[in-house]
Amino acid sequence: MNPIKEGFIQSGRYQFFYRNIGQNGPAVVFIHGIPTHSFLWHQVMTFLGDRYTTIAPDLLGYGQSSRGPIEDLTLHSQAQHILSILDQLGIEKAHFVGHDLGGGIVQILAVNNPERVISITVADGVCFSNWPLPTVVSMRWPTAPEFEPSPLIIQQMLRVGMHNQKMLTADIIEAFTSPFKTPEDYKALQLAAGALEHHETQVLVPHLPFITAPTTILWGQYDRFLPAYWGLRLHQAIPNSRLRILPNCGHYSMLDNPQLFSNELISHLQQLSAIPNVIYREIQPSISLTWKPQLELYKESSAIRAGLGIHPCIVPGNNTVTNRES
Repeated sequence: MNPIKEGFIQSGRYQFFYRNIGQNGPAVVFIHGIPTHSFLWHQVMTFLGDRYTTIAPDLLGYGQSSRGPIEDLTLHSQAQHILSILDQLGIEKAHFVGHDLGGGIVQILAVNNPERVISITVADGVCFSNWPLPTVVSMRWPTAPEFEPSPLIIQQMLRVGMHNQKMLTADIIEAFTSPFKTPEDYKALQLAAGALEHHETQVLVPHLPFITAPTTILWGQYDRFLPAYWGLRLHQAIPNSRLRILPNCGHYSMLDNPQLFSNELISHLQQLSAIPNVIYREIQPSISLTWKPQLELYKESSAIRAGLGIHPCIVPGNNTVTNRES
């Protein structure tokens, strides 16, 4: 098993924290949403690390990356930050995997920067005008304690968003809440929530039929935040896209069933295996974290997954992969 590397990348006036597993294949860039950070992809990266160069940065304003003004926290700005990070790592093209806000970011990249995109995977992503979520909007002007940005609201979003509650361990909760524990951190989360406007994906709609990058759409069957209907809409809008509904998963399908999510992602990537490898320039990690070691988390989650079982993916009205022809 490849070790996880963690460090910071300086890009302009900001520092971006990132995680990396593997340096032996095409680059796969994982992009999280709100209120999570790069730890979201920890287990999926473990599954892929032997075959791919997997990289997961913390977006600006999230996790351990720098905080920034609201104009630098929009999805279009975050997309440019991602490309800047890849420039620093020496990566010209990559597969992009985005969840929640990250799903909107990968759509932006596919539309505006197709020359940098090998393929995209949207996992329970924002699209059209289906966001921001009411919980996120409530953080902008909290009129009650339960709406105030805090570790509690992050934990609540994780609990509501996950279908398999046994997978939401104390260590995972700690990993996601630990970057937001001071009043300054709460203000940063509130600022990040204030930067989100659905027009950023709405303006992409006329361009979605012209996306040429191979596209897979993964959606949790029990997503309470962004129902699977939106995955179907996105599938219908992007020619030749592939839609998979992940059974017994919620909004955080990569946490509900990491192996199932990883298998679907690997299937998507293997269809593109003819593309030459894209290797990145190694940057040595500049810090070490105190979160639970990768191997311990992997063993813990594997034991839980064994009790849950692995189920085939389903698509409404059809038990096979669907493809929309242009």
